[in-house]
Amino acid sequence: MMTLLNTIKQATRPGEAKPGWQDVAKRVRARIDDTIPPSYLVDEALLPKTIDEPVLDLPARSGKLSARELEITELNAHELVPKIADKTYSSAEVTIAFSKRAAIAHQITNCLALILFEEALARAKELDEHLERTGEVVGPLHGLPISVKEHIELKDTPASAGFIAWADDVAKEDALIIRVLREAGAVFHVKTTNPQALMAIETDSNIYGRTTNPYNRALTPGGSSGGEGALIAMRGSPLGIGTDMGGSIRVPAGYNGVYGLKPAIARNPHGGLAGNYGGMENIIGVVGPMANHVNDLRLFQTAALANEPWNYEPTIVRMPWGPSPDLPSKLKVGIIWNDGVVQPHPPVTRALELVKEKLEKAGHEVISWDTSIHDSVQNTLWQMFFLDAAKEVEDVFHDGGEEPVGCIKTALKGGPYGTPKAYTVPETFKINKTREKQQLAYAKQWNETGCDFLISPVNPCAATAHDETWWDGYTGVFNALDHSACSFPVTFVQPTDTYSNYPLRSSTPLGPKDQFYIDKYTKPGYTAAGYRGDGKVGPEKYKNAPVALQAVTRRHTEEKLLSVVELIRGLLDSDDGQ
Repeated sequence: MMTLLNTIKQATRPGEAKPGWQDVAKRVRARIDDTIPPSYLVDEALLPKTIDEPVLDLPARSGKLSARELEITELNAHELVPKIADKTYSSAEVTIAFSKRAAIAHQITNCLALILFEEALARAKELDEHLERTGEVVGPLHGLPISVKEHIELKDTPASAGFIAWADDVAKEDALIIRVLREAGAVFHVKTTNPQALMAIETDSNIYGRTTNPYNRALTPGGSSGGEGALIAMRGSPLGIGTDMGGSIRVPAGYNGVYGLKPAIARNPHGGLAGNYGGMENIIGVVGPMANHVNDLRLFQTAALANEPWNYEPTIVRMPWGPSPDLPSKLKVGIIWNDGVVQPHPPVTRALELVKEKLEKAGHEVISWDTSIHDSVQNTLWQMFFLDAAKEVEDVFHDGGEEPVGCIKTALKGGPYGTPKAYTVPETFKINKTREKQQLAYAKQWNETGCDFLISPVNPCAATAHDETWWDGYTGVFNALDHSACSFPVTFVQPTDTYSNYPLRSSTPLGPKDQFYIDKYTKPGYTAAGYRGDGKVGPEKYKNAPVALQAVTRRHTEEKLLSVVELIRGLLDSDDGQ
């Protein structure tokens, strides 16, 4: 770590003139590029010529990974751990394989915020030596590479939350989630990009630039854990750590065709995150896993809670990870066709219809879920996001001499409920009371319907074009209600995904927000320089994008939730008719 620390110290000598934000960004990006070994760099001739073609096969085509390394990186986390334990693979070779693949993923999607290949390899060799000497693993993640979202504090590394002003803020200690996973045997090989200020479901910042979607680089990978989503989709990491306060795990997981778990508040360790509004408890984010298989989410949860983290972070519920429950043979499922504000695009409607069909064929009861309260719940959430009218965020922008990027500017000045206002302390009490009433009303609806779980879109879009994300209501509502939720892949955008084949439930737009999203599917819209501008609309605009949904259960029922996702995945995989 000393090499990295020395680099940061040299960049911030006392008494020197404060550099412009462009100089800071140039230095940070150079630090990333300079730590990619030359042998990991892909020949530019192999890079795709068009921006909307998938790049997931680039690691295999690059010639940088051996057949054995490709074999390793195609395995999921829960498959790798026992193979490291029985010495089929060493942790060192697994770490090298994923480091190569992460470097390749970054070259095509810009998903990495920090490279720790040397440090990771040194730790992997220590773990291999321990296993050889004792015959025992150190914990349930022994030797497994794990990626870390940039704002999660990892000792002796920067955690900027996407701010220029915080570019050289080095964590003095590990966040608790890092500590418990490190004790479980994790090897941390990279940190991944998040957006400026974290407050977006896209991933763009002045410090790191724009991260793109590996299925179609004209589309966003989502956010704020967007670097994780892109990296895991390209199998540059078998398991990643994200955070979620309005959809920031579920949206990037969904946009990149991977799995993402948002536990309820206080289930997982949460201390040690860089960001604004420390100590604000009106709305609290959560830490959760992202991976390519539901069993990998279970592996993460097992490790995260194994050593009783509530003894170190008292706000965590004393609730060890339990066994996967057996679900009833007949379940009652509420399906959210739309949230009463924005209707989903045709690919998402098709995914909902597909899952409904599979559940009903398996003998389960599916009802339409009443979402009449969703708009007011989401409005409450947005009030809680910026109780000071975003002054703290604006102050950090000023300190770094930077302006907000497009997706953050939208959130701060033109979000779904308009420009945020500053609230007095008594007014925040009223907002909290409103949220509590909404939570009680939703609990009553659960009780009256008797539903076992809900199925909902993750977003109206399969994945949005850059700078076109505006509505996070499908995910944010379950942060405000503090439900457990998990996104999972269902299908991909198809040429037949048109409104004529999958019509809107309401032929009349539900309002301006709905019209905005209808226009994004049917009309050439906003052009993000360098990414759009070809006039494509409909399924051609969202070509190749994964289509995901989320399952939702009540608070602190994550074990049940993952059993639900596993059930649905099994139904979807039961034939090839996706």
